[in-house]
Amino acid sequence: MNDTNDSAQVRRQVWLSLLGVVALYGLLRLSLGPQPQDPAYHLLADTRACAAVPHAGDVITNFAILLAGVFGLALRPRMSVAPEAGTAVNMLIAASILTAFGSAYYHWAPANATLVWDRLPMAIVLMSVLALVMADRLHPRFARDALWPFTALGMLSVILWGVSEAMGQGDVLLYLIVRIGTGIAIVLLLILRQPRRTGSMWLVAALVSEAVMAFFEHFDHELFRLTGGLASGHNMKHVMAGVALAFVFWWLRSRNP
Repeated sequence: MNDTNDSAQVRRQVWLSLLGVVALYGLLRLSLGPQPQDPAYHLLADTRACAAVPHAGDVITNFAILLAGVFGLALRPRMSVAPEAGTAVNMLIAASILTAFGSAYYHWAPANATLVWDRLPMAIVLMSVLALVMADRLHPRFARDALWPFTALGMLSVILWGVSEAMGQGDVLLYLIVRIGTGIAIVLLLILRQPRRTGSMWLVAALVSEAVMAFFEHFDHELFRLTGGLASGHNMKHVMAGVALAFVFWWLRSRNP
């Protein structure tokens, strides 16, 4: 009976969380109106070509994300993963590898249409990590019961933005709520809840890498000028994204009850 009650309570919390996100989106949408993607987002600093590869710095540095995904795949047999979390871990590894290809595709020809294929797998990565952290900090069932609803929300937020942009009324608001809200939720869980397993320092390291990644992204052009055109902020963002994912995978490998 307790197990049944726990499952029902976890599912209730999952759906209440989703309703909260939808309600926040509705409120902000009514208050602010649709928020299109800023066209300046695509005006990246490193426009150098290498042979037949345009924007080569931003394309090639996605190799760091690919390496992180392969690293996770190699570690998978040795990860300390409960049965409920197996699908979430597998999805995280697959989405990490797909993010490398999706991001490279976007940077080959930066535009809203290609950015969709960058953000879709990235949304799956975020939702997988959130479900795994909730399982560690709240209840193991979150790894299973939160994964698919949260992933659906993440993908829906990207699809809604992509379709709205294609229709000429772009609205990236729901994606931003999901993207920023996921980071805030993970930070709060790490601060306010005790872990079920060891190794939390690797999650903290991943969050620090995420913060550094955001810094590099914001100062894309400035870093490109500072390094004399050697590396842009967006180049370094990809490297730090790979580092952050590697830390998450090592957390899954090294933790113990």
